[in-house]
Amino acid sequence: MTKRPEDFFIGWAETPRADRRFLLGASLGLMAMAGGAAALLARSAAPVGTGQWDLGDVLTFEGVLVREPYPLLRMVEADGTPATAFLAGSGKTGVQQRLGTLADGPVKVTGSLIQRGKHRMIAAIDEDSWIAAAGAADPRLHSWPEQPLGEALLVGEILDAKCWFGAMRPSSGLVHKACASLCVRGGLPPAFCAGGMVCGDGTDAPLLLRADGSAHGAELLQLVADPVRAIGQLVRVGDVTQFRADIASIWRI
Repeated sequence: MTKRPEDFFIGWAETPRADRRFLLGASLGLMAMAGGAAALLARSAAPVGTGQWDLGDVLTFEGVLVREPYPLLRMVEADGTPATAFLAGSGKTGVQQRLGTLADGPVKVTGSLIQRGKHRMIAAIDEDSWIAAAGAADPRLHSWPEQPLGEALLVGEILDAKCWFGAMRPSSGLVHKACASLCVRGGLPPAFCAGGMVCGDGTDAPLLLRADGSAHGAELLQLVADPVRAIGQLVRVGDVTQFRADIASIWRI
């Protein structure tokens, strides 16, 4: 078949009509395929959760400071039920060094609330006045009995509590591994998200501690944000569930 002169491609000339039709159709097809792939990936991804952190909403919270194993504030809800808020800095650090010689007892803490479901954390303001001794507190806050829940084999992921409570989205998985490692290294409490790799808003993500109830050290960093299984003891302290497992009882899978 003899081609007309306008059907030949010449770099400096106008694109032939047949080529324009082909390129337009191919472009539209590729755009549709990319959109479909993006939709499938979005549907298959785990939900990022409803955790909230309004840095501009600075409040003062009153309760009882407990320094170990991780600094937290014990409070009492209006209905008398116990409520716990872990304490953190505004960045990827805990507040252990900022407590100085302040002993356990009644305090006032100024900061913004990070919350996901029943899980809470207070990000302290970057000022020396972030915490101060307070008057007598509700007697119920001074001693919360431990309630053993028995041995458990959990499969899931070690998270940093601050990001998962609402400071970051996403806050789990390999995409968050570097951030989670920095947070745990900085003294923020680690949490164990059980139930595979999906940890929803209604899930109890227990505080991960050593078998004796003390905080893990740098040995935990090698396992953060990876799929793991662990054998340990579940213990309830107030409204916080603890999962106590030594590093030798946690395996990457």
